[in-house]
This record gives sequence, structure tokens and C-alpha cells, in this order.
Amino acid sequence: MTFQMIARGIRVEMHLGICDFEYAAPQTVIVNVVAEGELPYRPKNIAECLDYSRVCAFVQAWKHRPHTELVETLLHDVVEFCFEDTRVQRVAVEILKPGVIAYADAVGAGMNIDRDRYARLRAAAATP
Repeated sequence: MTFQMIARGIRVEMHLGICDFEYAAPQTVIVNVVAEGELPYRPKNIAECLDYSRVCAFVQAWKHRPHTELVETLLHDVVEFCFEDTRVQRVAVEILKPGVIAYADAVGAGMNIDRDRYARLRAAAATP
């Protein structure tokens, strides 16, 4: 049975972006994650579940990382973190930066990928 771990609206203040003003101060970043995986029928404890608190803590730790230029770097970080749990077979992640463009609520990027496809892309990128 496929379950979804859903963590929406994870907020973190961090240094992110390529614009000059984005180097000057941290900005709010909002992360949404859905990880799908096979779990036992009626899990009995958190160890049998996909734990959303782990994903939230992972994202919160970004406030301590050095300036990151590309949202896409963070997308890959979240996907790889989720796939560390071997039960996870698919991840959808969205990273948004509110307030960067005055006439948009938020801008950002997203990725929706399954474990096998990600492994193939990663292997192809590592091949010289």
C-alpha cells in the first residue's frame, strides 16, 4: 500500500539566489515535499512511517549552510535526503521564494521524480 508523507510550507530563512540583493541578507524560503513509499498495513509506530519531522529538520538546517545560488541545488538535496529511506519510491518537491519578484506571490522550482529515474540520471551525470 502506497503512503504519502506530506510536509507543506516548511519555512527557513537562508541565503539563496543569484541576484545581488539575495547576497545581502537571508530570505524566506518555503519548501513543500511529498514522498511516497510502501508501508505496512496500519503502521504501529513512527519507525514504520515516513517521518515528516525528519524532512522538516533537514530543511531547517539550511539556515546554517553557506550561500546557495540555485534553487535546483536544494531540490536535489531534498530528493537525495528522502531517498536515503529505502522505502521511498517517489518524491515531489517544490522550493519557493516569496517576495523576490514584487508582482508574484512566490517564484521557484520543483521536481517530481521516482527513485529509478533519479538513479539513472545521477549515474549518467557521473559518467565522463
